[in-house]
Amino acid sequence: MGKPRKPRSDAKMYQLPKAILQGVDERLVNYNMSYADIRAWLAEKGYTVSQASLSRYAFKVFEAAQRIADDLEKTKAVVDFIGRNPDLDTTEATSAILKSGLLQKISSAEEEFNDMPIEKAGRLFVQLSKAEADRKRTAAAVKKKAELALDELSNEILNEIRKYPDLVADWREVFGRAKKRILDEEGNLDTGS
Repeated sequence: MGKPRKPRSDAKMYQLPKAILQGVDERLVNYNMSYADIRAWLAEKGYTVSQASLSRYAFKVFEAAQRIADDLEKTKAVVDFIGRNPDLDTTEATSAILKSGLLQKISSAEEEFNDMPIEKAGRLFVQLSKAEADRKRTAAAVKKKAELALDELSNEILNEIRKYPDLVADWREVFGRAKKRILDEEGNLDTGS
């Protein structure tokens, strides 16, 4: 067993009943009340907390509110981007967003992230990497099948038009360009370029 954790500096706030704590949150965020007024309200309800504890708690509340506002803004930007790019592979975009978020969490080591064992965060990152590799493998398999299907189609058409030598040369040229274009477009989607 590890060392016992030091109590949080705002632990007194988290000992308050949930309804009272929600009242504090409301007074901080919605009414922008002073700490003195909130402490007076708490005293009326029969609870005593220090100004320092309330201040540290308020800082965390405002920090969380800012993170939520930032996340909403980022989500709106992503939704707008996807709306402007309907051909975008949303699975790839979602995976990239999740990876970015996990890397930010790992690099910033935020307090709530400290509650998650690093092994779990590492496992999540590995799972995302495996999902990306699976997506690329699937895309390669689909490309290979498309190539085989196009070759088969070309052979069938060539068998039908062999009677017309002029058409065979034209067909090979046109079909070769079409095949290259189709497979190149699939390749661009696979690599995200």
